[in-house]
Formats: sequence, structure tokens, C-alpha cells
Amino acid sequence: MKKRPMDPIIVFDLGNTLIRFDHNIAAKKIKDLSRVPYDTIYQTFFDSPNTRAFEKGEILSGEFYAGIKELLELELDYDEFVPIWNNIFWEDEVSCGIARRLKSNGYTLFLLSNINKLHFEFIERKFNIINIFDEMVLSYIVGAMKPEKAIFDDAVRRAGGDKTKILYIDDREDLVKEAQALGINSIKFDGCEKLEKELINRGILV
Repeated sequence: MKKRPMDPIIVFDLGNTLIRFDHNIAAKKIKDLSRVPYDTIYQTFFDSPNTRAFEKGEILSGEFYAGIKELLELELDYDEFVPIWNNIFWEDEVSCGIARRLKSNGYTLFLLSNINKLHFEFIERKFNIINIFDEMVLSYIVGAMKPEKAIFDDAVRRAGGDKTKILYIDDREDLVKEAQALGINSIKFDGCEKLEKELINRGILV
């Protein structure tokens, strides 16, 4: 199928939409190497000033590691830390299958993700789903994170400046609502079956 002039640019979130992840996998490995409580380890990985700075590209990988090492009182070399930090992902084969179908049907696909450099480079090496995207709007490169307007604006700019051409898919309702508030047509990813039905109802998948 060739892309028609009115076909939307499909913009996918990455984490827990196409690629699943669980910070508990890494936190459990660190637990035996740190005297810090487990909940603190998990929160430090998942949502802390250090992690947010890394995802916005404000600090380098080595600086992020040094901060984690200090916060969690770790005796762990950088080369030992990185595999623990990275090995938390697995592919959602069904949702990736939907994305591949869209690509094979001629749709332009963007990736819009809050992600840090280490995680993205690991995912890029391990999962070939990354290769199907025409544009990748990544927080650590853009210097802004969803729900900040700047990262959505970057996606719109890459789409030619017309937000009405975009259909955005994300598993987080708060981010879907923020995109909708900015005038971007958006779908909450609530499972592959619902996504497929929604795309069929919109005439995007047949």
C-alpha cells in the first residue's frame, strides 16, 4: 500500500508501548551490593533528579554512574554497572508487529521517547524495531522530556510543522492528555488488541 497524502504520521512512544521494561530487574541486582533500602534503590533508578538529568541529556553517562554510585553507596565499576542498568528490557512482539504492519503499509513512523543515552544505545543494538522509524525524537538529544512542550514541538517540527498530521500513541494517560492539550491527535495504548481495533476503526489498518 502506498502512503496517501492524508495518511497520518504515526508517532509511537517506546517504553511499555513497544519495548517493555522493569526497573525492579536492575534494582534487585543492586540490592545485594548496597546498604541502601530497596525502595530507595528503585526510586533512584526510576524517578530521581539524577535519572531525570540523564534522560534530558544534562549529564553524561559517566556522571550519571558516579551519582548513582554515591547515592547508593556502591563499590561497583562502571563496566559492571552498565549491564545491570541496561538489562531490563524485552520486546512486546504484538505491538511491535502492529508497528511493522504500519511501516509495511507505507506509513511514516516517528519514535518519541523519554530515554537516556545508555538505554537507547542498548535498545538500538538489541531490538531491530528501532530500524523501522523515520525519525527519532529522544529526550536526551532534544534536552526536554515529556510532558514538556519542547519535545512535542520538536516532533511537530520534524513532521513538517503541522500537528494535525500526527497520530500519537503512548501508554501513559497523562502524556496523552498533554499531547491532546497541545492539539495533537493521540491514542492511549491500553493493550495491543485495543490499539489494533482503534487503528482499524480509524481506517489506518485493514
